[in-house]
Amino acid sequence: MPANERDLLALARVHLLPRLLHDVHDVDSGLTLLGRRLPSPLLAHVPADAPLPEQGLALVAAERLTHGRVPWALPVLAPAKMGELMPAVRRFADSDAPALVLDLSPLAETAPFGAGVWRPRSREDLAELAAAAGRPVWVSGLLSPDDAVVAAEAGLDAIVVHGGAGTALGGPSVVDALPDVLDAVAGMITVFAGGQVASGIDVFRYLAIGAEAVIVETDRALGPLEAELHYAMRLTGCATLADIGYDAVFEPLFGDA
Repeated sequence: MPANERDLLALARVHLLPRLLHDVHDVDSGLTLLGRRLPSPLLAHVPADAPLPEQGLALVAAERLTHGRVPWALPVLAPAKMGELMPAVRRFADSDAPALVLDLSPLAETAPFGAGVWRPRSREDLAELAAAAGRPVWVSGLLSPDDAVVAAEAGLDAIVVHGGAGTALGGPSVVDALPDVLDAVAGMITVFAGGQVASGIDVFRYLAIGAEAVIVETDRALGPLEAELHYAMRLTGCATLADIGYDAVFEPLFGDA
C-alpha cells in the first residue's frame, strides 16, 4: 500500500472528541518557526511541477533554487554521496535559506524496487553536514525512533517523520509511528509530521499526537487547510496551538473504537 494511502487511512482512525462547553470563539494557530511568524503550523512540500509560492515557508527541491535568493524556501537535498552533498550544502551556506532539509525517503527506491543508489547516512555524516550548513538542518523520511535519536545526537535541529521509505516493507503510518519517535527524542530535537493530509482536521490530528508542525504534500492551497484546522480547534475548545493535546483524541475505555 502506498505510504500516502496508508497515512490517510490511519489518520481517519484517530477519532477526535468534540468539547462544546467552553468560551472559545476565536482561535490563533500562529507560531514562530525559523525566525518567521507563520499563520499556522503548515508548510508545503512543493511538487517538482508546481509553481513556487511567494511567501511563508515551503520545502523545495534544491535544484529548483539555482537562481537568485528565495528567503522563504527550504532547499531539499537528496541522499547523494558525501562528495556531492557537501558542495551542495556549502552552496546554500551564503544564501538566505532559513534551513536545509536532507530527504532520505529516496533510499526506498533502490534495487530491487527502484534504480536508486543505496547511500545511507551515518551520525558522523549528519554532524559534518550540520557543521558545514551554518543554519538549521532537518532530516526527512524517518520512521524509526532509533533514527530519530541518531539525528538528535548528530546535532540536527528537526526531523520530519514520513512514511515513504516504509512502503515496500509494510511500514507503519506516520501517525502510528509518531508517538514512539516522540518518546525517544522528547526535548532533544523538534519533531514534525510529513505526508499527505485529507483536510486541516488531519493536521489537527498530527498536532494532537504531538507533532509541532506538519509538512503537507497536497494539491490544495494552505488557506482552506488552515480554515479546517481552525474549525477543529474551535470544536475541541483549543484557542491556541498550546491547547492542542492528546486529550482531544477519543480513546475508548473498553474494547476497540
